[in-house]
Amino acid sequence: MIVILGTKTHLRHAATFQGNCPHCQLNQVDFELQLYCDYTHLTFIPLFPVKRHGEIHCTHCNAYIEYADLPQSSKSKVDAIAHQKRIFPVWTFTGSAVILVVICLFLKNWYVKSHTDYPLEQLQKGDVVLYETENGYYSTFKILERKGTTFQVLVNEYVQDTYFDLEDLDIPSNYGKQKESLSLEDLNAMEENGRIEGIEKSNLNSF
Repeated sequence: MIVILGTKTHLRHAATFQGNCPHCQLNQVDFELQLYCDYTHLTFIPLFPVKRHGEIHCTHCNAYIEYADLPQSSKSKVDAIAHQKRIFPVWTFTGSAVILVVICLFLKNWYVKSHTDYPLEQLQKGDVVLYETENGYYSTFKILERKGTTFQVLVNEYVQDTYFDLEDLDIPSNYGKQKESLSLEDLNAMEENGRIEGIEKSNLNSF
């Protein structure tokens, strides 16, 4: 597969307005304004826009007119149209958005892998489990006690929207007083469903 990095020009808007032509010297002729954007692409995928520019030509004499040569009244009309269409088309950011998503997925996979190498079967008192709640938030719970395959845990009363820096929630004042019981089977089911985001080994932090 050949990968081509380059720049393309896209006509994003065309409009007409009336004004005095400095070329053919006629008054109230129709001008056509064409607004373009240049964008960088990788093969056929647009990455990001790089600049805006435009062309003006007189429909009577077909001459292309420089913006600087227009009378002030015509410049104001061009400025008003260009201002309304100043935003780059969203699709010109497609490649950048895809790259950003790939980077985020890579970072998440790296984060999860780097924090979940410790097997659930080896969880012990003081360990902290970083997890996704059933309603899509992220939090932690701390292992208080283990009896066989049953764990007594304290659940963090605070949640956040992302899985990044979840360990920052692991402070004693964030945990409630009510103990909950989880089995190893429960934890394995959470891991199979992708809800275990990481495990932090602890030095038996006290409350």
